[in-house]
Amino acid sequence: MTLLLDDQLLGIVLRGDEVPAPLSSDPTIATTGYWYVRLCQAVLGVADRTGTLSGPFMALASGRREQAIAAALELPEEIGLVSLRELGPVIGRLRARHQLNILSVEALAAAVYLNATVALSVSSPRLEDAMRAEGVSFQIVASMP
Repeated sequence: MTLLLDDQLLGIVLRGDEVPAPLSSDPTIATTGYWYVRLCQAVLGVADRTGTLSGPFMALASGRREQAIAAALELPEEIGLVSLRELGPVIGRLRARHQLNILSVEALAAAVYLNATVALSVSSPRLEDAMRAEGVSFQIVASMP
């Protein structure tokens, strides 16, 4: 089973924090390009403030923080990331059926392409409606252990 993680849940995995129970069954993990980019921007302090994505990294002890940031900036090989080369056509087809922003349509396309279950840290009603329409399974997982 492939589990497609959003940026907050990916951050938990990369920090080595305790993984929420529904994610701890050792599935194959993947994420999307936009979710990964948002996490990288957060850990590099692009916003010049501590936020939902960057805060948990900044709260780590110095040595552990360096390791977690390194893992975020050099995504481990075992975490899948589908190229837009593969997703472009899928995004194009799905965009014609669903009114979603680019971040959400990429998540939907990756889930369809990978036949993955999507794990979201917060509810996203439009994305959830589109996933139901496309037969994609998903779960809302509390991101804070």
